[in-house]
Amino acid sequence: MEDYILIRKIKAGDTEAWEKLVNKYYSQIFSYCVRRCLGDRVLAADLTQDIFLRIIENIEKYQFSGKFFNYLFTITVNVCNNYYNKLKFAQSELDEKVLSLGSETIMTNLLLQESVNQIQAALNTLPDIQREAIILKYYHDLKVKDIAKITGTSVSTSQSRIHQGLKKLSKLLDREEFMNG
Repeated sequence: MEDYILIRKIKAGDTEAWEKLVNKYYSQIFSYCVRRCLGDRVLAADLTQDIFLRIIENIEKYQFSGKFFNYLFTITVNVCNNYYNKLKFAQSELDEKVLSLGSETIMTNLLLQESVNQIQAALNTLPDIQREAIILKYYHDLKVKDIAKITGTSVSTSQSRIHQGLKKLSKLLDREEFMNG
């Protein structure tokens, strides 16, 4: 069912339509949140719940301009950014968490999982704006123009963030400590 039909039904009070909309997008939103939360699935579930709560609270204000998915991801990005802005994580705290998550995960998973974890650990060390752009591009298959809309930037800025992030990822993954765990 098309998003605009679901949203019309939701605005009319149809709870079944709300369930369908949540089920349609939950896994994508949760997946994005897991990556933004450095693998913390409990925190990601909380943020995902907050995102859908914000959607339902503001559904009456939603205008049918553009894709609903872009609207949803804009809220998702903002909720995640607001969470981290409130906590005011110091970069050193993030680095420590990345290292501890990376080493624990690498020790307990298969070789294939180790590669995934190395990429995730490297991704987690990128600045938020680059990590966000790469996650949207490569994990959620969004076009650069959609990423620009979601993040409120120009297409060239989004392209630059992706390019710079990929360069940093490449360097990080070539470094000895990422390759050997």
